[in-house]
Amino acid sequence: MEKCIFCEIAAKRIPSNIVYEDGDFIAILDINPLTPGHTLVIPKQHVRWTYDVEKFGEYWEVAKSVALAAIEALNAKTVNFLTRGFEVMHAHILVVPRFENDGHGEVPTSANIKQIPKGEMAQIAEKLKAAIAKHPPKKAAEAVEPKIEETPVETQPEEALSEEEVALIMRETESG
Repeated sequence: MEKCIFCEIAAKRIPSNIVYEDGDFIAILDINPLTPGHTLVIPKQHVRWTYDVEKFGEYWEVAKSVALAAIEALNAKTVNFLTRGFEVMHAHILVVPRFENDGHGEVPTSANIKQIPKGEMAQIAEKLKAAIAKHPPKKAAEAVEPKIEETPVETQPEEALSEEEVALIMRETESG
């Protein structure tokens, strides 16, 4: 396999503007942003497709935290989530903050990349980082066996069947 740029970024062999990181995922500002705050959420382990990420729910929780941070810290109107996989052969979620008159239609396209100076990118990263720290992604709860308490059921002693009832049941059983 050729070197994967996202694996290199996750290993910190390529510098990036990190807005979030834990043991499994890293979120970085895209160097060719569609809008200010456009972030890539990447699993640290090389995985080809988004749907193959082992901790799929936690992966999307990171994307959600980045989105909410963009709304809070950057005053984004809303956020688009995009998953692709043909430019870089490593799973990634694009979290694209949307703003009034941001130059994109309903779905942002790479035809309208923004040129944002490095210093401004660093400021955006710090704002997102601070907002994410206030509302970190949820982690999957530890699997816990539910405790089922057995409640004793009060039983009434059954009345014995009469000889006639026993004989009737026997005849019905024999006749099938």
